[in-house]
Amino acid sequence: MPGQEQQEDWRNSLAWRLFLAIGLPVAGLLGGLILYLDDPAAGRSLMPCLFYQMTGIHCIGCGTTRALHALLHGDLAAAVSYNVFMLIWLPLPIYALLAVWLRALTGRPLLPAIRDWRWLMIILLVSGVLFFILRNLPWEPFNWLAP
Repeated sequence: MPGQEQQEDWRNSLAWRLFLAIGLPVAGLLGGLILYLDDPAAGRSLMPCLFYQMTGIHCIGCGTTRALHALLHGDLAAAVSYNVFMLIWLPLPIYALLAVWLRALTGRPLLPAIRDWRWLMIILLVSGVLFFILRNLPWEPFNWLAP
């Protein structure tokens, strides 16, 4: 396929690899620094949840900014209390971004590829829907899931 070959050439170009090799760590460090310095639990938030503001229902992402802030400060208990779902699934995007970054640095894949993304996405979807339902139930033991 000519389109696929052209896409592979673009992905392997030196400019794209330099952009990723420099851009991913810089974006990660800047994002981490902003999350580290600005405490969203202090009343102001970088990104208020529009879904919660409009419906009063907690989405699966509610509490993620506060959880990441707590995680960066080493407070695992607080991070779990804000959004346990995010903490369970956080290694997946970290692994994927690390694989992209290492490939950009070396020009070849160093980390093994995730073989079956389809099943992983199905599990993510099912667990996300289940977490969404359970965190909005008003009784014990589920009400602790709300941020």
